[in-house]
Amino acid sequence: MPIVAIGGLTGGGGRILGPLVSKRLHADYVDRLILTKAAEKIGATVEALQNREESPESQSERFMKILQRIFDTPSLISLSGDPYFGRGSIDFFTEEFEDITISSSPHQVEDAEFIDVISNVIMEMAESGNVVFVGRAASIILKDLPHILRVSAIANREDRISRVMDRENFEHEQAELKMNQRDAARTSYFKRFFDIDDPDDPNNYHLSINTSEIDFGHASDIIVNAAITLNKSQAPA
Repeated sequence: MPIVAIGGLTGGGGRILGPLVSKRLHADYVDRLILTKAAEKIGATVEALQNREESPESQSERFMKILQRIFDTPSLISLSGDPYFGRGSIDFFTEEFEDITISSSPHQVEDAEFIDVISNVIMEMAESGNVVFVGRAASIILKDLPHILRVSAIANREDRISRVMDRENFEHEQAELKMNQRDAARTSYFKRFFDIDDPDDPNNYHLSINTSEIDFGHASDIIVNAAITLNKSQAPA
């Protein structure tokens, strides 16, 4: 089944393309907010960790089980020192890039352990089926899996600012500042955790789409067709 990882610049259009592509591929859609909701539903409580009844799984419930399984491991318990996983130990992989400040977490987390948890979540979700990821550096984490299409969504600067304005109800100056902060934080994140200087290097992706030049409908067509073709080419003979 086709799996797609969409990354790219703030306001590049990944968050618009993700739902469009996932709908076309009949795939689960995963971004930071989906992970946050799933983590919140775990509840970080004894009751949540013990409540493992089997039932027909929705997308959110399936993601909850993946997260719960990863959280419920000796290695992660040793990170937090807290078997009930306080809220701070969940937040560190569901925040925006600019909010990731490990030193401010109530539980000190080493960089290698931090990225290991994120990678485990994304890898397990990728292995679970038909998924479209947006953000979380999924394109880098999944780069060694040849059947997963990696896409970079970019756009012209003013279009990016306009999208941040629309999405977050900001004035132009506020949106531009926020975009610059997120771009800088994203660059720092890729350097810190993956030793990558340029997150938008085309060598990190199968294809890059400028959503200022190609509308979202056509862009999603390109991605869907590429994902299906790649998936077929990697299927066992």
